[in-house]
Formats: sequence, structure tokens, C-alpha cells
Amino acid sequence: MNGGTAMTYLPEAGSSVTDSYPAGVWRPSGPLRMTPGRWAAIAVAVPVALALIGWTGFSLVASLAKGTYPFSYAVPVHDGQVSVNVNAGDVTLHEAPGSSAARLTGTVQYGLVRPGISANTTPAGADVGLDCGGVSTGNCGMNATLNVPPQTAVTLSSNGGNIDASGFTSGMALSAGGGNMSASNLAGHLVLNTGGGDLTASTLAGTISMSTEGGNVNAGNLTGPMRLDTGGGDLTGNGFTGDLQVFTEGGNINANAVVSQHIAIASGGGDVTLGLSQPPADLTITANGGNVTVVLPPGTTKYAISTPDTQGGNVNFPSALASPASSHAITIDSGGGDITISQAG
Repeated sequence: MNGGTAMTYLPEAGSSVTDSYPAGVWRPSGPLRMTPGRWAAIAVAVPVALALIGWTGFSLVASLAKGTYPFSYAVPVHDGQVSVNVNAGDVTLHEAPGSSAARLTGTVQYGLVRPGISANTTPAGADVGLDCGGVSTGNCGMNATLNVPPQTAVTLSSNGGNIDASGFTSGMALSAGGGNMSASNLAGHLVLNTGGGDLTASTLAGTISMSTEGGNVNAGNLTGPMRLDTGGGDLTGNGFTGDLQVFTEGGNINANAVVSQHIAIASGGGDVTLGLSQPPADLTITANGGNVTVVLPPGTTKYAISTPDTQGGNVNFPSALASPASSHAITIDSGGGDITISQAG
């Protein structure tokens, strides 16, 4: 209108809409005609809109609905060993003094649809399954506690749930299948595998094997020959006593207060920081491009130091620490990263 006055045409009383338009002004030819295309659009749009409204309401109700029920299963102990496989949910292990039988107890959580739980028990152990297949929305899971008699070796897998174990002395094989794991005050032959989750371990003694397949490892006060494999995650440790093997496949390594005669470390590209409390008999580090920092313990011990493949990385260590005739061998292959060797004051 360019600043002009907008004109609105209203029909006179008793006249039709089409009769009220002045000459020369476009007018509708009549009521809107429902063509086959328009009917088809309505036929599609209305059910879709109703379905969306219904699904939104169902999802809201499902997200708010909460139900629980308990379960309890006896688990056989055979030749001082117990084996349990749980297909979903978190599991906490407890030693049960005065008991001669193992028992798995816990609570199932669910939303609108109550899932079933079942146990297949044989002399070799128990498989406990939670059927979440029919639960398309909402919560479906369980929290469980496995109570085990003293002096019983345990094999447990949780298929994705978290595992918490503490206070066992007869060995343990734990597999979380992707969940996180916390292990403390354990002894014996220990095999801990998270399958991707993080692993936190403290005060373990025996033959120790840890693997996370990508998860991080945070460990302290480990005693015994040990192999730690993160599969790409970082490793942070303090207080390792015993022969040590560490493989991180790209993750960084930071270990302090290490007392070990034989040490083999491969970071796959991650940085390595190693603090030693006792001179090692042999130390081998392969970093594939990562930087390497080694802090040797105080004292007069000399080392046969070799850096065969630095690929341009800088190498720095006091000449007073080196003696080719020493029985304490240090071999570091950084693959391009810098190498720094020093001695604690």
C-alpha cells in the first residue's frame, strides 16, 4: 500500500460474500471444493496426527511409571567355586561368613510393562535372565547382590552391568561386558575384564590380570605379577609391586611407586610416565610416538641405557646414570617421542 490506507470490504446485511466485492476486485468463485487430492491429504494427516499425540502421551506415562519387585535364587557351590551369569543389571559381591551356600538376591525395576526374570541352575552355576524384550520404552533392569561363603572362588559376568567386589581371598574372575568395575581387597588368581567400562582397583594381591578394552584403569596398591591392558584407555597407578606388564594401545600411562624387577610397557602412541622406587633388573618401554619420562630411585645404581629407535625425538638423561656394563638394563623405543630419564632427589 506504500503508506496508503488498507481497504477492507464487508458484505452488506442480507447479501452474499461474492456480492459484496466491488467491480474489478478478485472474488472467490464459491465454497472451497474438496478435491480427491485434498481428501487423500486429510485421510493421511489425521491418523498420523492422532498417532503422534497418542505416542507422546504413552511415552510420557512410561517415563514416569515405576515399579519394582524382589527376587532371590540359591546358587550352588561346587568344589569351592561359584559361577553366576547375569544378563542385565548391576551386581555387588559380598562374603557371607557362616554360610555354606551362595545366594543371589535383588530388585527388578521396570516401567509400564513388568518384565519376567528366570534362573537356570545347574551344578556348574546359575544363569539369571531378565526378559526386557517386550519392554519397548521405560525402565527395565535390576540391582543384585551375590552373597558367597568364605574361601569360595567366584566367576561372575554381568553382560553390561556394573560390578562391585570387595573382601575375597580365594581368587576371582569378573567380566562386566561393558559396565564399570570396582575391585578392592581381593587376593588369589584375579582376572578382571570390563569389556569397555572403566576399572578401579585397590589393594589386590596374587596373580593379577586386568583388561578394559577401551576403558580407563585407576589402580593402587597392587602386589604380585600383573598384566594390565586398557585397549586404548588411560592407566593411572600408584604402588605396583611385582613383575609388571602394561599395554594401553594409545592410552597414556602414569604409574608411580613401582617396585619391580621386570617391566614391559607398550603405550601404542600414548605418553608414558614411570616413577620407580627400586632399580629394575630390566625395563623395556615402547611408545610408538609418545613421550617417555622415567624417574629412577635415588642411589648409586648405574644403568645400561639404550634408545634404539627415537626417530628424531629428543633424548635426555644424566651421563652419570649410564654404564654399558651394568646389569640393570633400560631400553626405550619412543618411535618419535621425546625421552627423559632422571633420578629422584
